Formats: sequence, C-alpha cells, structure tokens
Amino acid sequence: MVAWTRGRRTRTILFALAGLGAFGAWEATAQTGLTGRSKAAQPRGAAATQDQAPPPSFRQSDIPKLELKAIPVNPTDPIATVNGEVITRQQLSDECVARKGQEILETLIARKLIDLALRRNRLEVTAAEIDVEIDNVAKNVAHISREQWLATLDKERGISPVQYARDIIYPALALRKLAAGRVQVLDQDMKDSFEAQYGDKLRCRIIMVDTLPKATQIWEELRKNPAGFEKLAQERSMDTGSRSLGGLLAEPITRHAYPRNVSEAAFQQLVDGDPKDRDPSHKPNDGDFTGPIQVAESTWIILKREGIIEAPQGVDANDPRVRKGVHSMIYEVKLKEAMSEYFLELMKQAAIDNKLTGHVKLANEEEHPDHRVDGDVKLMSNPGGMPLPPGAAANAAPRTGTKLPTPVSAPADLPRRK
Repeated sequence: MVAWTRGRRTRTILFALAGLGAFGAWEATAQTGLTGRSKAAQPRGAAATQDQAPPPSFRQSDIPKLELKAIPVNPTDPIATVNGEVITRQQLSDECVARKGQEILETLIARKLIDLALRRNRLEVTAAEIDVEIDNVAKNVAHISREQWLATLDKERGISPVQYARDIIYPALALRKLAAGRVQVLDQDMKDSFEAQYGDKLRCRIIMVDTLPKATQIWEELRKNPAGFEKLAQERSMDTGSRSLGGLLAEPITRHAYPRNVSEAAFQQLVDGDPKDRDPSHKPNDGDFTGPIQVAESTWIILKREGIIEAPQGVDANDPRVRKGVHSMIYEVKLKEAMSEYFLELMKQAAIDNKLTGHVKLANEEEHPDHRVDGDVKLMSNPGGMPLPPGAAANAAPRTGTKLPTPVSAPADLPRRK
C-alpha cells in the first residue's frame, strides 16, 4: 500500500519533471537555434539584411500549463455547488461513512495490522513486487493482458486499479512474506500429493441432507432400490450444484482431497474395500454406494460410485520434474493456509477500538476472565469479529489443522451394499 502509492507518486513526479525539462529545452531552442544564430554569434556591427527572416513570434501562452487540481481538505470547503448552494466536504464524508464506512474501516484496520507486522519484522512490499504480481495474476490466472484484467475488475466488480493493488495484492504479498518461514513440505505431504495428482480418481454421484435420520432413511430406500439414486438426488438432495444432474459431481474425487474425511471414506468404501478381505469378489464395483458420511455438524452425504478414472501410466514419483511440480503445489497450498493462520493470530493479538461500530476488542480477549462463548456467539465486545483482508480471504485454502468430524459410515446394522 504505502510502497505502491509512493512508487506511483514518484513516477508521476518524474514524468512531470521530464515534461517541464522538455518545455524548458524547447524554449531555449526557440530563443537561439530557431533564429538561425543567436545575437552573440552575429558579427559585431552587422545589421540584419532584408532577406533575413524575422525571428518567429514566441508567446508564453502557447506553452501548455500544468494545472494542479486539489480536492478540498477542510470539512467546510465546498466539494460541489448546485445553483449556488454549497455541498461541503463534511457532508460528502458523512454520507460515505454512513453507506460504506464500516466495510472500508475494517479493510483499513486489516491493512494497518499487516503494516505493523511488516515493520516489526523489518520487511516491506515494494511497488515493483506489486506490479509483477498483478502481471502474474493477469497472465496466469485470468489469461488476459494486464490492461484487460484491470479494466475487467473496474467494470464488473467496481475495483479500481489503485484499490486492487492496495487492498488485495499488497495484503496478499505482505502475508506471504510474513508467513513464509512457517511452511515446511514433509515427505508424507509429497506422497499424498503425488497420489492425489497421479493416482486413481473416483467419479461419483451425491445425495446431501442435513440430519443423520434423513441420511439413514435414504440409505434404507437405496438398499431396496439402488437404481433410484438419481431420482432421490433430484428430489431430496440439498446440493443445488448436482441435484439437477441426478447428484453427478462435476469433478472426480481424488485421494487426500479436502475435506479429508470425505475423500478417505469414499476411497475406503468405494475403491479399496476391506484391506483384510482377500476375496476379490468383495471388492467395490460401479453402482455401490457408501453409508452416511458426516461432513459437518448439519451436513451428511451418501456417495455412489459411477466409475474409476485410472491413474496414468509411466509417471515416476522420483522424476525431478514431477517432484518439483508436486513440491511447488504443496508449498503454495500450505503457504495460503499459513497466511490465513498468521492473519488470524494478528487479529487475536490486536487491541482494536472501533469507534464507528462501538465494538472494542481486547488483545487476546479469549483469555480475559469476562470472555464467554455461548454456542458460536461471542458475548464480549466484538460479536461480529473482523474479516480476513480481501486478498487473504480470496486466496485462503482449507486449514489442515481444522479437525472435521470422524467419518461415520452406516450403523452396524446397515452394512455397505454389495
């Protein structure tokens, strides 16, 4: 933010100075060279001949002038006039605060926390780094030119180039620097990621409901009529993205995908089967479905196997190029997790007095004796909490430290269908 604006402002000043220098050089040329020779170069006593062209007329008014238009800064200064009636800067400010003040203030608070962390760690984000990152996002994510990307953000999302650099790119780059030292790629990470990228993939249909009794009832109906999975998904699944397709998921499930409890249960029940059972006829087949799997407190799913996309042949896990690609992907995922966690720690440790909303957050307030939590509602000073900075929120990945509920298959009296 600060580095970016300072860099932009410096470049603007340089362009202005270059312009002034060009005009000065042009003026000097007009006064000397354009006359054919200067007065000092004429022979002493020589008079101008009749055929000598007169010096060109030169008017100061012909030179374009640089005009500075400053926005009024005093509260009582007029920001606009309507038929002679003044609208003051204070009136505009009050209106802006009333409409967007809370959102903008939260962004400023987040940015201030990041600024303080950078200073404390003697780090900085330069204007050049921000420019490079914007270019990278435009080229590698949006797949369009920088100019097209910034124009699209401005037109479709109302995010100006300045806002994008200051409120999205800058916080993301800052958090990357602050959290980079926390990232470590382990051997198990490499193994899991290789299996996720280059292993078998599972094509599935899904039925999603909000309670275990509903999931169990649907499971019983499927046991009696396995062919009715698509119809039940269309009629009773909560997953709007797949419901119209009879529960068909757009993307296959990979091993070790998030949420891990879902992918592990899916592969265990629909691909691997019981590792102790050596009878190949007991292995899962297309059309088999899982028992109810708990995804969250009020989310239960049943998955049906549509088919297996077999792993590509000839991919060596020890190939240096493969390992480099896998390592880079793991590093980026873990870095985004670390960025999110770092910012949450900044928020936790910060003391914030938000006079606009009246919320006061103490540093490490959950350790305060008066801090209480009923259910998911904090009953101290800041029930709403503070959001992640725009860039970090947009880029955050699921947190590996979050423990999801243990996968729950069908009850003991409801064995998996064969």
